[in-house]
Amino acid sequence: MASYLIVGQTHLISDESVERLAAENTVVLAGSEAKYGGKTRSVHTYASTPADGDFKQLFDAYTFDAVWYISGYADCRPGAFGEEKLLEKALETAAVSRIEKFVLLSSVYSLNYFADFNASGEAETGYNDLSSFGASQLEELAAFYAKKSGMKVVTIRVPYIADRLNDQNFLGRVFCDAHEGKKVIFPHSAEDRIDFLSVSDLLALLVQVTEENEDATGSYVAVSGYRHTYSDLEERLREAVPEIDVEYERTPCDIVWPDYPNELRKRYGFIPMDDVLDSVGEYYAAFVDEVYAEKEGLLKRLFKKFSNGIFKYIELILLLLVTEIIAQFTSNSVYFKFVDVRLAYIVIMGTVHGMRTGILAALLESVVLIFEYIGLGMSGTLLFYNIENWIPFVVYLMAGSIPGYVRDKSAEETQFVKSEYDLLRNKYLFLNNAYYGAIQNKGEFKRQILGFKDSFGKIFDAVQKLDSELPQSVFLEGLKVMEDILENRSVAIYTVDSRQRFGRLVACSGNLLSRLSVSIPLEEYSEMYGEVKAGRVYKNTALRQDMPMYACGVFQNGSVVLLVVLWDASSEQYGNHYTNIFQIICGLVQTSFLRALEYEELRHDSSVIPGTRVVLPEHFEQIISVNEELKQAGAAEYMLLKFEERDPEKLSEALSGMVRASDTIGQGSDGKLYLLLTQVTGQNFSIVGQRLAQRSLAYDVVDAVGAVEADKTAEGVV
Repeated sequence: MASYLIVGQTHLISDESVERLAAENTVVLAGSEAKYGGKTRSVHTYASTPADGDFKQLFDAYTFDAVWYISGYADCRPGAFGEEKLLEKALETAAVSRIEKFVLLSSVYSLNYFADFNASGEAETGYNDLSSFGASQLEELAAFYAKKSGMKVVTIRVPYIADRLNDQNFLGRVFCDAHEGKKVIFPHSAEDRIDFLSVSDLLALLVQVTEENEDATGSYVAVSGYRHTYSDLEERLREAVPEIDVEYERTPCDIVWPDYPNELRKRYGFIPMDDVLDSVGEYYAAFVDEVYAEKEGLLKRLFKKFSNGIFKYIELILLLLVTEIIAQFTSNSVYFKFVDVRLAYIVIMGTVHGMRTGILAALLESVVLIFEYIGLGMSGTLLFYNIENWIPFVVYLMAGSIPGYVRDKSAEETQFVKSEYDLLRNKYLFLNNAYYGAIQNKGEFKRQILGFKDSFGKIFDAVQKLDSELPQSVFLEGLKVMEDILENRSVAIYTVDSRQRFGRLVACSGNLLSRLSVSIPLEEYSEMYGEVKAGRVYKNTALRQDMPMYACGVFQNGSVVLLVVLWDASSEQYGNHYTNIFQIICGLVQTSFLRALEYEELRHDSSVIPGTRVVLPEHFEQIISVNEELKQAGAAEYMLLKFEERDPEKLSEALSGMVRASDTIGQGSDGKLYLLLTQVTGQNFSIVGQRLAQRSLAYDVVDAVGAVEADKTAEGVV
């Protein structure tokens, strides 16, 4: 047996439909207009809106499986006052109470829009009326809160809702106008589409949505699956009421209607059964026979109107008149010598309505008593100075105040207990939220602990990425790891020559490539390099513009072989914590780089042509591939030269002394000899070109190994 809370425009669902739903479920109706005239015990009504303070108590009293919010736009209505605030409060209360699913009934009119273009030519959404715009805003609010709270919120856009015995929906208002001889007004044109969803189909859909556990937050359009127009409705109405007067307002209707609710069928197994227009005649007959017979009478409406605060004062006056009439007729009776009717009246009013009303009743009776004294010929002076005459007034005031005080005290104690309950309830909800939050955060923290920037999991991931056989791959992956973990896009990696005089740029962040020089003289950065040689992390505490913010060295046999630099850093990256992370990552780069160098040395004989520096094709293509990745990542540049010389020994000897350690001579898969120049472009190729020309080496600049046509953009190409 499920429990449902129906909030909002509950009057759109008649008592008959509520009873069918409550046959196997508990139904709670909440809203300013919530009412139920049946006798089913599993239906409960409360005149509380989500904006009221006692609305949240419903979630303490019941364990709801779902909340169904019927918006003011459902049944294609114009919306309710303060709708967004009410929906927000309902969503908030449901989320705090751990409701698994919240269903919003909106309107298909949220789809009544058209594509428009502003003055700058940009596409915009134009709504045909305010209710269409309001319905769309309500749906956006529900979607936003679903994302914010994590609660499942299912929005269902419904057309007109048809119910046989309901004068509150569109069809009921049409029946009323037709029966009373008024003009029936349809909002659109005769050829525009109209659709009705019966309440039985709607409630079946809501139950199916609630019972589905494998769904997620989403929006759906619920239609009957039958295609009808307003002219079809007019035709059916004329069959029931031949003299009906129909008028069309012809407002624009740009709704794109689905032929069938396929999405709802796939997700929830919803199959609409009723074609309302075929039963309009039966609906109308039942409506006239039953709804008009249940109209409230005048006395009942007046009773509701005056049953609040004003009724207390009407009761005070009427009972006073009745008391005085009884007192006048019984003044000569011996039995009423022992019973004071006026005193009983004062006690009753004080006991029922409190001390203020009791004292007011005593004052009224005191006025009556004064007039009686005057009627007996007693003067005001005698009445005031004779203390014995004060006794009735004192007794009246005491009779009004004491029972009233007791009643007010009891009410205050009740209110105090209620306040204590609210306080304890809030504490319970706080602890409950803390408990559920701890459970939720436990799983979240477990997922995050391996993904945080300086966690062991992140460091382990960095170690795996840096595990490579090629030093060039270490440069590429090291650059990515540092940008990711350090959250810095100003990383540069330099190789340091054996004489410790220059740093050669091998990789850097993409935004630095055009900014940095490919070679830096270390003597100009003596302050920085002194700290690095000592094995410490250099930190630019003086904030000098010509110096990097951080620098750290990678050592081999006590000498610096790599220089890792952060040129820029934000104000949040000046602390010791950040410095330690930077040093750890540099240590990982050092370990991986030295391991790659050792591997290179071990396989040197097997990776080069014997007696030369020419790398064999398989290994050479790996080096080119890594350099291409660096180029595509914007981290480095390179040029590839193809020589006409075919003898590896002669080319290796000719290039001896002019090729840097970072450059590579290799043999391609096509059998030809190549030279890969790192950090060399067409702009700085002239020096290399002059040296090659001096040694009479003929070459072409190519894009890749095996390229047929040469790239003649480099200066100095022979």
